Amino acid sequence: MPEKIVVIGGGFAGLTSAALLSQQGHKILLFEASSKSGGRAYSFTDTVTGDVLDNGQHILMGCYHETLHFLSLIGAKKNFTFQKKLKIDFLRKNFEVLTLQASALPYPLNMLTAMLNYQALELKDKLLMIRFFLRLPFILQDDIRKLSVSEWLIEEKQTNNTIKSFWEILCVGALNTSPIKASAFTFYSVIKAIFFRDNTSAAIILPAHGLSDAYVKAAEEFINSKQGEIYTDERVISLEAEGTKIVKIITAKRELTEFDSVIAAIPFHSLEKIVDVRKTGITFSPEYSSILNIHIWLKNNPLSSGFYGLIDSEIHWIFNKQTHLNIVISDAGKFIGMDKDDLLKIIKSELQAYTNINEDNITAIKIIHEKRATFIPSKEIINSRPKSMTSYENFFLAGDWIDTGLPSTIESAVKSGRMAAEALVRSVSTNSKE
Repeated sequence: MPEKIVVIGGGFAGLTSAALLSQQGHKILLFEASSKSGGRAYSFTDTVTGDVLDNGQHILMGCYHETLHFLSLIGAKKNFTFQKKLKIDFLRKNFEVLTLQASALPYPLNMLTAMLNYQALELKDKLLMIRFFLRLPFILQDDIRKLSVSEWLIEEKQTNNTIKSFWEILCVGALNTSPIKASAFTFYSVIKAIFFRDNTSAAIILPAHGLSDAYVKAAEEFINSKQGEIYTDERVISLEAEGTKIVKIITAKRELTEFDSVIAAIPFHSLEKIVDVRKTGITFSPEYSSILNIHIWLKNNPLSSGFYGLIDSEIHWIFNKQTHLNIVISDAGKFIGMDKDDLLKIIKSELQAYTNINEDNITAIKIIHEKRATFIPSKEIINSRPKSMTSYENFFLAGDWIDTGLPSTIESAVKSGRMAAEALVRSVSTNSKE
C-alpha cells in the first residue's frame, strides 16, 4: 500500500530518496527551507557579471555508481561531461604543467603507466607508490582504523614528494580534510573505489551547466511527474513524537499529522534544531571543515585545460569556466575570519606564481565561503556515524554524514538517500506483516 512520506531537505540526499520512493508509487511531500532545492550543490546568477555560478565546484568520478544511477533515473546524465580515462593537469610554480593520465591499456595497467609517467615524481617515489598500491588489497582494515592518513602514509614509507605531489592533493580533495586529521580507513575506502575497480572509475565527471540546471530541475520534474509535492521556502521547525513514532511535523507555515513516515535529509547541525537527537539513538558529534570558492574574471584567460590541481599551494584546484576561473581551497578553516584584502593578497600571489596571471588581468572577484561544507572524517568519529534507521520506527536519516562508508561527498549523499528509502520500505513491509 502506498505510503505518505515527508522528506525534509532538498539536497542530493533528499531528492534521491524522494525520486526513488515516488517511482515506487509513494506519495511524497518534500520540504526545503531555502528558496531553491539543491542543498549545498546549487547554482545562481551573479548579479554583477550575469554569469551562472555554482555555490561550489563539485567533481563526480566514474566510481560514483550511486550518483550516476540517480542521474539516469531523473534523465539528467546528459547534463554532465565524462572523461573516457583519467587525465589531470597538475601545476607547479612558473606554470609548469605535469600531467597524470591513464593509458589505453587494460585495468590495472592503465593506472600503473599513469604513475610511471607522472613527471612530478622521481623514480624512487614512483616505485614506492606502486609498492603501496600493490599492498592495498592485502591491507587488514582493523590495522588502519586507528591511524590518520599521515600516520598511514609514513608507515607505508611514502616520501615527502609523493605526499605533496599526489597523496595530499587526493586526500584534501576527496575528504576536505588534511592528512593529519583524516581517517586512514576512510581514505583507504576512497582509494579502493577510485583505483581498484575498472578502467573508468578514476575518470572525472563534471557538470556541463550550472548545478541547478544540471540536476536540480530534472529531479524536481521527475518527482512532480509522480504526483510528488515540493515546497521551498518552508522550514521544518520541529518534529514531535509519541511513543515509538514521529506524529507531528511543524513547519513555518503549517502543522502536519497525516503522514506515515519521515526522512530527514539535512545536515546534522540542522537535525539537532528540530528533534532531540539523543532520543533517536544518535551519538554523532562532528567537527566541520570549510571550503572556499573564489570566482575570478579575467581580461585574457591563458589557461587551456578544463581544470588544474596545484602542487604544494594554498590553492588546491583551478576550474576553467572560460568566462572566469573558479579557484577552490578545501579544508579552508585557516581563512575563516581573515580580512578580505589579506585573503585576496594570498590568492593573487598564488595565482601569479602558478599561472603567471597578474593582478592587472583581473576584472572582478566573488568569494563564496561554505563554513560547514563537510564533516571531518577523523579516526575518532568514523565509528559513530549513524545508520539510516533511528529509534523511531517511522523516522529515517539521509545525508552525506550518515554511515555510508564514504566521506562527505555527493556520492555519499546519494547513497544515503537510497539507503533511507530502502530502510523505509523494509520497515513498512515488516510492520504490515505483523
